[in-house]
Amino acid sequence: MNCIVIDDEPLAREKIRLLAAQDVSLQLLGCFSGTDKAADFIDLNPVDLIFLDVEMPGGSGLDFARRLPQDTLVIFTSAYAEYALNSYDVNAIDYLVKPVHPARFAQAVQKAMDYADLKRHRRLQQQQVATGRQDHVFVRADRRLHRVVFSDCRYIEGVKDYCVLHLSDRKLMVGINLKALLEQLPQDIFVRISKSVVVNFRHVTSLNTQEVQIGAEELTIGNAYREYLFSFFVEHHVIGR
Repeated sequence: MNCIVIDDEPLAREKIRLLAAQDVSLQLLGCFSGTDKAADFIDLNPVDLIFLDVEMPGGSGLDFARRLPQDTLVIFTSAYAEYALNSYDVNAIDYLVKPVHPARFAQAVQKAMDYADLKRHRRLQQQQVATGRQDHVFVRADRRLHRVVFSDCRYIEGVKDYCVLHLSDRKLMVGINLKALLEQLPQDIFVRISKSVVVNFRHVTSLNTQEVQIGAEELTIGNAYREYLFSFFVEHHVIGR
């Protein structure tokens, strides 16, 4: 993944440069002290990911992020944690508080890799769906790409910014939130039954007004999802009218 660093502080910029240079998944293309030269560079070079300081003389990192191409990913860096909430207004992948710890840096990079992989496979999925061939999706877990066949995925649990895929023979933890992952899946197979659970309706063995059963697992239905869930099952002929 091609990346650049934008930070007006020389020591902070050097710290991110060293961390990026040690990560084999990153190809560092350049470091910049401000957004003007970085913008010129981005116009001429393919940049996948930017480590971007929030407060810089002559321009806000938040304002700069809003002008970036849609596919360019951003990880903000700042000495001030209070900017973290604003960073999500521009769909930042993550927010690192200086001084940046190596383990926290690696975690943020992994989230960026996961998100980029899902976007690529979503485009492929859309192409394959159009030709009627799509029956799987690829997800990144444990620094590997795993092919997940829809029919093998029993249900999915959301845990903060991660998802746990419960497959027929194993579990996978993926660095993406439940809402974003659900958007990558066929909407006529997977349905959300609560704030934190999505089920593959083809694996549902029974249900009532309180819970969905998949094998030995009993999954609670959220109040806000109950009406939609039952209309979904009726529409897809899982239960009688």
